[in-house]
Amino acid sequence: MTVASIRPLPAALIDLPDSRLFDPTASDSEAVLEHASVQGLTFLLQGVPGLPAAVQERVRQECLNITARNMALAGELRVLLRAFRDQGIQCLPLRGLALAERLYGSVPPRPMGDIDLLVRRDDLPRVQVLFRDLGFNEMDRRQGFAAAFSYTLKFFVERSFMVIVEPHWTIAYPPFVDRLDMEAVWGRCVPARVVGEETLSLGREDLMVHLCLHLTHRDNAPFLWLYEIDRFLRQESEAMTWDLVVSVAREAGVEQLIGRALNQAVAKLRTPVPADVLDALSQQDPRCARPLAERLALTSTVDGVESLATFFAIKGLGAKFRYTRALLFPVPAFMMLQYGLTHRRQLVATYLRRFCWFSWQALKGLVHMCLVATR
Repeated sequence: MTVASIRPLPAALIDLPDSRLFDPTASDSEAVLEHASVQGLTFLLQGVPGLPAAVQERVRQECLNITARNMALAGELRVLLRAFRDQGIQCLPLRGLALAERLYGSVPPRPMGDIDLLVRRDDLPRVQVLFRDLGFNEMDRRQGFAAAFSYTLKFFVERSFMVIVEPHWTIAYPPFVDRLDMEAVWGRCVPARVVGEETLSLGREDLMVHLCLHLTHRDNAPFLWLYEIDRFLRQESEAMTWDLVVSVAREAGVEQLIGRALNQAVAKLRTPVPADVLDALSQQDPRCARPLAERLALTSTVDGVESLATFFAIKGLGAKFRYTRALLFPVPAFMMLQYGLTHRRQLVATYLRRFCWFSWQALKGLVHMCLVATR
Protein backbone atom coordinates (compact mmCIF):
# COMPACT_ATOMS: atom_id res chain seq x y z
CA MET A 1 0.00 0.00 0.00
CA THR A 2 1.42 3.40 -0.92
CA VAL A 3 0.86 6.62 0.93
CA ALA A 4 -1.11 7.95 -2.03
CA SER A 5 -3.72 5.22 -1.75
CA ILE A 6 -4.59 5.78 1.90
CA ARG A 7 -8.09 7.21 2.39
CA PRO A 8 -9.19 9.84 3.23
CA LEU A 9 -5.77 11.32 2.47
CA PRO A 10 -6.04 11.36 -1.37
CA ALA A 11 -2.54 12.54 -2.28
CA ALA A 12 -1.98 14.65 0.81
CA LEU A 13 1.16 12.82 1.96
CA ILE A 14 2.76 12.11 -1.42
CA ASP A 15 5.28 14.91 -1.49
CA LEU A 16 6.25 15.25 2.14
CA PRO A 17 10.02 15.36 2.71
CA ASP A 18 11.61 11.90 2.61
CA SER A 19 8.21 10.20 2.35
CA ARG A 20 8.45 6.45 1.77
CA LEU A 21 6.13 3.60 0.89
CA PHE A 22 3.65 2.98 3.64
CA ASP A 23 3.73 -0.55 4.94
CA PRO A 24 1.46 -0.96 7.96
CA THR A 25 3.60 -3.85 9.20
CA ALA A 26 6.90 -1.96 9.05
CA SER A 27 8.46 1.00 10.78
CA ASP A 28 7.47 3.21 7.83
CA SER A 29 4.17 3.87 9.58
CA GLU A 30 6.14 5.81 12.19
CA ALA A 31 7.70 7.91 9.42
CA VAL A 32 4.29 8.64 7.93
CA LEU A 33 3.03 9.73 11.35
CA GLU A 34 6.00 12.02 11.85
CA HIS A 35 5.54 13.59 8.43
CA ALA A 36 1.80 14.00 9.00
CA SER A 37 2.38 15.67 12.37
CA VAL A 38 4.89 18.17 10.97
CA GLN A 39 2.57 19.01 8.08
CA GLY A 40 -0.56 19.36 10.24
CA LEU A 41 -2.29 16.27 8.83
CA THR A 42 -2.34 13.85 11.76
CA PHE A 43 -6.13 14.11 12.08
CA LEU A 44 -6.46 12.58 8.61
CA LEU A 45 -4.81 9.39 9.86
CA GLN A 46 -7.73 8.64 12.19
CA GLY A 47 -9.37 5.39 11.21
CA VAL A 48 -6.77 4.46 8.57
CA PRO A 49 -6.77 0.63 8.53
CA GLY A 50 -3.59 -1.33 9.09
CA LEU A 51 -1.80 1.12 11.36
CA PRO A 52 0.10 -0.61 14.18
CA ALA A 53 -1.54 -0.31 17.58
CA ALA A 54 1.23 1.92 18.92
CA VAL A 55 0.82 4.34 16.00
CA GLN A 56 -2.97 4.32 16.36
CA GLU A 57 -2.56 5.26 20.02
CA ARG A 58 -0.21 8.12 19.18
CA VAL A 59 -2.65 9.41 16.57
CA ARG A 60 -5.51 9.16 19.06
CA GLN A 61 -3.58 10.97 21.80
CA GLU A 62 -2.38 13.75 19.54
CA CYS A 63 -5.89 14.27 18.18
CA LEU A 64 -7.35 14.36 21.68
CA ASN A 65 -4.85 17.02 22.73
CA ILE A 66 -5.57 19.12 19.64
CA THR A 67 -9.32 18.72 20.11
CA ALA A 68 -9.12 19.95 23.71
CA ARG A 69 -7.18 23.01 22.61
CA ASN A 70 -9.59 23.68 19.75
CA MET A 71 -12.55 23.52 22.12
CA ALA A 72 -10.88 26.12 24.32
CA LEU A 73 -10.21 28.31 21.26
CA ALA A 74 -13.85 27.92 20.22
CA GLY A 75 -14.92 29.22 23.63
CA GLU A 76 -12.59 32.20 23.29
CA LEU A 77 -13.85 32.96 19.77
CA ARG A 78 -17.46 32.76 20.97
CA VAL A 79 -16.75 35.38 23.66
CA LEU A 80 -14.95 37.61 21.14
CA LEU A 81 -17.74 37.48 18.56
CA ARG A 82 -20.30 38.41 21.20
CA ALA A 83 -18.11 41.25 22.51
CA PHE A 84 -17.59 42.69 19.02
CA ARG A 85 -21.32 42.45 18.34
CA ASP A 86 -22.19 44.15 21.64
CA GLN A 87 -19.79 47.01 20.86
CA GLY A 88 -21.08 47.39 17.30
CA ILE A 89 -17.66 46.64 15.80
CA GLN A 90 -17.76 44.64 12.61
CA CYS A 91 -15.53 41.56 12.50
CA LEU A 92 -15.46 38.07 11.08
CA PRO A 93 -13.35 34.99 11.84
CA LEU A 94 -10.61 34.14 9.32
CA ARG A 95 -9.42 30.58 8.58
CA GLY A 96 -8.95 28.46 11.71
CA LEU A 97 -12.21 27.45 13.34
CA ALA A 98 -14.37 29.11 10.67
CA LEU A 99 -12.55 27.35 7.84
CA ALA A 100 -12.59 24.01 9.67
CA GLU A 101 -16.36 24.15 10.17
CA ARG A 102 -16.82 25.12 6.51
CA LEU A 103 -14.61 22.33 5.16
CA TYR A 104 -15.33 19.48 7.56
CA GLY A 105 -18.76 20.34 8.95
CA SER A 106 -17.42 20.55 12.50
CA VAL A 107 -14.19 21.42 14.29
CA PRO A 108 -11.88 18.42 13.79
CA PRO A 109 -8.59 17.86 15.62
CA ARG A 110 -6.93 20.09 13.04
CA PRO A 111 -4.01 22.08 14.51
CA MET A 112 -4.65 25.80 14.98
CA GLY A 113 -2.10 28.24 16.31
CA ASP A 114 -4.26 31.23 17.15
CA ILE A 115 -7.51 33.04 16.39
CA ASP A 116 -7.52 35.26 13.31
CA LEU A 117 -10.17 37.92 12.83
CA LEU A 118 -10.87 40.43 10.06
CA VAL A 119 -11.73 43.96 11.20
CA ARG A 120 -11.91 47.35 9.53
CA ARG A 121 -8.78 49.46 9.72
CA ASP A 122 -10.72 52.49 10.93
CA ASP A 123 -11.92 50.44 13.91
CA LEU A 124 -8.41 49.58 15.21
CA PRO A 125 -8.52 52.05 18.16
CA ARG A 126 -11.85 50.57 19.30
CA VAL A 127 -10.52 47.05 18.77
CA GLN A 128 -7.55 47.82 21.04
CA VAL A 129 -9.86 49.10 23.77
CA LEU A 130 -12.10 46.04 23.45
CA PHE A 131 -9.21 43.63 23.90
CA ARG A 132 -7.85 45.54 26.87
CA ASP A 133 -11.30 45.44 28.49
CA LEU A 134 -11.35 41.65 27.97
CA GLY A 135 -8.03 41.28 29.80
CA PHE A 136 -5.77 40.82 26.76
CA ASN A 137 -2.32 42.36 26.45
CA GLU A 138 -1.05 43.77 23.18
CA MET A 139 2.10 42.24 21.71
CA ASP A 140 4.02 44.60 19.42
CA ARG A 141 7.65 44.96 18.43
CA ARG A 142 7.54 48.61 19.43
CA GLN A 143 4.57 50.83 20.19
CA GLY A 144 2.66 51.57 16.99
CA PHE A 145 4.77 49.28 14.80
CA ALA A 146 1.99 46.89 13.76
CA ALA A 147 -0.53 49.61 12.92
CA ALA A 148 2.05 51.51 10.86
CA PHE A 149 3.88 48.72 9.05
CA SER A 150 2.04 45.42 9.41
CA TYR A 151 -1.32 43.90 8.49
CA THR A 152 -2.46 42.69 11.90
CA LEU A 153 -2.37 43.51 15.58
CA LYS A 154 -1.59 40.77 18.09
CA PHE A 155 -3.12 40.25 21.51
CA PHE A 156 -2.53 37.51 24.07
CA VAL A 157 -3.89 36.28 27.36
CA GLU A 158 -2.79 33.43 29.62
CA ARG A 159 -5.36 30.69 30.12
CA SER A 160 -4.45 27.02 30.48
CA PHE A 161 -2.28 27.92 27.49
CA MET A 162 -1.44 31.23 25.83
CA VAL A 163 -4.33 32.39 23.65
CA ILE A 164 -3.19 34.63 20.80
CA VAL A 165 -5.65 36.65 18.72
CA GLU A 166 -4.68 38.51 15.56
CA PRO A 167 -7.15 41.08 14.17
CA HIS A 168 -6.26 41.61 10.48
CA TRP A 169 -7.49 44.63 8.52
CA THR A 170 -6.72 43.11 5.12
CA ILE A 171 -6.75 39.66 3.53
CA ALA A 172 -3.42 40.37 1.80
CA TYR A 173 0.16 40.46 3.08
CA PRO A 174 3.07 42.90 2.67
CA PRO A 175 3.91 44.58 0.39
CA PHE A 176 0.37 44.24 -1.04
CA VAL A 177 -1.52 45.22 2.13
CA ASP A 178 -3.08 48.36 0.68
CA ARG A 179 -3.63 47.05 -2.84
CA LEU A 180 -6.88 45.18 -2.19
CA ASP A 181 -10.19 47.05 -2.14
CA MET A 182 -11.30 45.99 1.32
CA GLU A 183 -14.61 47.87 1.07
CA ALA A 184 -15.48 45.63 -1.89
CA VAL A 185 -14.34 42.57 0.11
CA TRP A 186 -16.60 43.53 3.01
CA GLY A 187 -19.43 44.11 0.55
CA ARG A 188 -19.11 40.53 -0.72
CA CYS A 189 -19.22 38.98 2.76
CA VAL A 190 -22.11 36.66 3.52
CA PRO A 191 -23.93 35.73 6.75
CA ALA A 192 -22.49 32.68 8.50
CA ARG A 193 -22.63 30.78 11.75
CA VAL A 194 -19.32 29.94 13.45
CA VAL A 195 -18.95 28.20 16.84
CA GLY A 196 -22.69 28.70 17.25
CA GLU A 197 -22.58 32.48 16.80
CA GLU A 198 -24.09 34.55 14.01
CA THR A 199 -21.32 36.34 12.14
CA LEU A 200 -20.03 36.99 8.63
CA SER A 201 -17.82 35.01 6.28
CA LEU A 202 -15.71 36.03 3.32
CA GLY A 203 -17.30 35.43 -0.04
CA ARG A 204 -15.97 32.27 -1.65
CA GLU A 205 -13.83 34.14 -4.21
CA ASP A 206 -12.24 36.38 -1.57
CA LEU A 207 -11.63 33.38 0.67
CA MET A 208 -9.94 31.62 -2.25
CA VAL A 209 -7.67 34.62 -2.78
CA HIS A 210 -6.89 34.81 0.94
CA LEU A 211 -6.06 31.11 1.27
CA CYS A 212 -3.68 31.31 -1.69
CA LEU A 213 -1.96 34.43 -0.35
CA HIS A 214 -1.72 32.87 3.10
CA LEU A 215 -0.01 29.82 1.60
CA THR A 216 2.53 31.84 -0.38
CA HIS A 217 3.37 34.43 2.27
CA ARG A 218 4.80 31.87 4.69
CA ASP A 219 8.16 30.17 4.25
CA ASN A 220 7.84 26.38 4.54
CA ALA A 221 4.06 26.45 4.88
CA PRO A 222 2.58 23.17 6.19
CA PHE A 223 1.03 20.88 3.61
CA LEU A 224 -2.27 21.27 5.46
CA TRP A 225 -2.75 24.71 3.90
CA LEU A 226 -2.42 23.33 0.38
CA TYR A 227 -4.63 20.35 1.23
CA GLU A 228 -7.37 22.70 2.42
CA ILE A 229 -7.20 24.81 -0.74
CA ASP A 230 -7.79 21.57 -2.63
CA ARG A 231 -10.64 20.53 -0.34
CA PHE A 232 -12.24 23.98 -0.54
CA LEU A 233 -12.13 24.01 -4.34
CA ARG A 234 -13.56 20.49 -4.59
CA GLN A 235 -16.52 21.77 -2.56
CA GLU A 236 -16.89 25.17 -4.23
CA SER A 237 -15.42 24.91 -7.75
CA GLU A 238 -18.78 24.70 -9.54
CA ALA A 239 -20.06 27.84 -7.80
CA MET A 240 -16.74 29.71 -8.01
CA THR A 241 -16.80 32.87 -10.13
CA TRP A 242 -13.31 32.53 -11.54
CA ASP A 243 -13.51 35.81 -13.45
CA LEU A 244 -13.90 37.59 -10.11
CA VAL A 245 -10.90 35.73 -8.65
CA VAL A 246 -8.75 36.80 -11.60
CA SER A 247 -10.09 40.37 -11.46
CA VAL A 248 -9.40 40.74 -7.72
CA ALA A 249 -5.94 39.22 -8.10
CA ARG A 250 -5.02 41.53 -10.99
CA GLU A 251 -6.37 44.61 -9.28
CA ALA A 252 -4.17 43.90 -6.27
CA GLY A 253 -1.19 42.85 -8.39
CA VAL A 254 -1.03 39.41 -6.76
CA GLU A 255 -2.01 37.26 -9.75
CA GLN A 256 1.45 35.67 -9.79
CA LEU A 257 1.08 34.59 -6.15
CA ILE A 258 -2.43 33.22 -6.68
CA GLY A 259 -1.28 31.39 -9.78
CA ARG A 260 1.71 29.95 -7.91
CA ALA A 261 -0.53 28.53 -5.19
CA LEU A 262 -3.11 27.10 -7.60
CA ASN A 263 -0.47 25.57 -9.88
CA GLN A 264 1.06 23.91 -6.84
CA ALA A 265 -2.34 22.50 -5.84
CA VAL A 266 -2.96 21.19 -9.35
CA ALA A 267 0.50 19.61 -9.56
CA LYS A 268 0.40 17.91 -6.17
CA LEU A 269 -3.30 17.18 -5.62
CA ARG A 270 -4.91 17.43 -9.08
CA THR A 271 -7.09 20.25 -7.78
CA PRO A 272 -9.89 21.15 -10.22
CA VAL A 273 -8.78 24.56 -11.49
CA PRO A 274 -9.72 25.53 -15.06
CA ALA A 275 -6.71 25.73 -17.39
CA ASP A 276 -7.77 29.12 -18.72
CA VAL A 277 -7.74 30.50 -15.16
CA LEU A 278 -4.17 29.31 -14.65
CA ASP A 279 -3.23 30.87 -17.99
CA ALA A 280 -4.88 34.16 -17.06
CA LEU A 281 -3.00 34.28 -13.76
CA SER A 282 0.36 33.68 -15.47
CA GLN A 283 0.14 36.26 -18.24
CA GLN A 284 1.54 39.24 -16.33
CA ASP A 285 5.33 39.40 -16.14
CA PRO A 286 6.09 40.22 -12.48
CA ARG A 287 9.13 42.28 -13.49
CA CYS A 288 7.18 44.67 -15.72
CA ALA A 289 6.01 48.05 -14.43
CA ARG A 290 6.08 46.99 -10.78
CA PRO A 291 7.67 48.71 -7.78
CA LEU A 292 10.86 47.08 -6.53
CA ALA A 293 9.19 45.77 -3.36
CA GLU A 294 6.52 43.93 -5.34
CA ARG A 295 9.00 42.47 -7.81
CA LEU A 296 11.02 41.13 -4.92
CA ALA A 297 7.97 39.63 -3.19
CA LEU A 298 6.75 37.99 -6.39
CA THR A 299 10.02 36.45 -7.53
CA SER A 300 12.02 35.61 -4.42
CA THR A 301 11.68 32.52 -2.24
CA VAL A 302 14.24 33.77 0.31
CA ASP A 303 13.17 33.38 3.93
CA GLY A 304 12.06 36.70 5.35
CA VAL A 305 11.44 38.22 1.91
CA GLU A 306 8.22 39.78 3.22
CA SER A 307 10.17 41.91 5.68
CA LEU A 308 12.67 43.01 3.02
CA ALA A 309 9.92 43.80 0.53
CA THR A 310 8.11 45.84 3.19
CA PHE A 311 11.30 47.83 3.82
CA PHE A 312 11.51 48.83 0.17
CA ALA A 313 7.80 49.69 0.08
CA ILE A 314 8.05 52.14 3.01
CA LYS A 315 8.42 55.76 1.98
CA GLY A 316 10.85 58.08 3.77
CA LEU A 317 14.20 57.46 5.46
CA GLY A 318 12.78 58.15 8.91
CA ALA A 319 10.03 55.55 8.50
CA LYS A 320 12.54 53.04 7.09
CA PHE A 321 14.78 53.59 10.12
CA ARG A 322 11.90 53.11 12.58
CA TYR A 323 10.83 49.96 10.77
CA THR A 324 14.35 48.50 10.74
CA ARG A 325 15.00 49.31 14.40
CA ALA A 326 11.74 47.73 15.53
CA LEU A 327 12.27 44.69 13.31
CA LEU A 328 15.81 43.99 14.48
CA PHE A 329 15.52 45.19 18.08
CA PRO A 330 11.97 44.78 19.42
CA VAL A 331 11.22 45.68 23.00
CA PRO A 332 12.29 43.03 25.56
CA ALA A 333 8.68 42.05 26.39
CA PHE A 334 8.11 41.09 22.75
CA MET A 335 11.35 39.08 22.66
CA MET A 336 10.50 37.20 25.84
CA LEU A 337 7.12 36.12 24.44
CA GLN A 338 8.18 35.56 20.84
CA TYR A 339 11.10 33.29 21.70
CA GLY A 340 9.73 31.73 24.88
CA LEU A 341 12.54 33.12 27.03
CA THR A 342 12.43 32.47 30.75
CA HIS A 343 15.00 35.02 31.94
CA ARG A 344 16.12 38.44 30.76
CA ARG A 345 19.74 37.31 30.69
CA GLN A 346 18.84 35.29 27.60
CA LEU A 347 17.98 38.48 25.71
CA VAL A 348 21.47 39.48 24.56
CA ALA A 349 22.14 36.19 22.79
CA THR A 350 18.64 36.15 21.33
CA TYR A 351 18.93 39.70 19.99
CA LEU A 352 22.25 38.74 18.40
CA ARG A 353 20.77 35.63 16.75
CA ARG A 354 17.81 37.68 15.48
CA PHE A 355 20.10 40.37 14.06
CA CYS A 356 22.32 37.83 12.32
CA TRP A 357 19.37 35.91 10.85
CA PHE A 358 17.65 39.00 9.44
CA SER A 359 20.94 40.34 8.11
CA TRP A 360 21.74 37.08 6.34
CA GLN A 361 18.28 36.85 4.82
CA ALA A 362 18.45 40.49 3.72
CA LEU A 363 21.80 39.84 2.03
CA LYS A 364 20.38 36.86 0.15
CA GLY A 365 17.35 38.91 -0.83
CA LEU A 366 19.52 41.74 -2.16
CA VAL A 367 21.60 39.31 -4.19
CA HIS A 368 18.42 37.85 -5.64
CA MET A 369 17.14 41.35 -6.39
CA CYS A 370 20.33 42.20 -8.30
CA LEU A 371 20.02 38.99 -10.32
CA VAL A 372 16.41 39.78 -11.19
CA ALA A 373 17.35 43.33 -12.23
CA THR A 374 19.97 42.06 -14.68
CA ARG A 375 17.68 39.58 -16.45
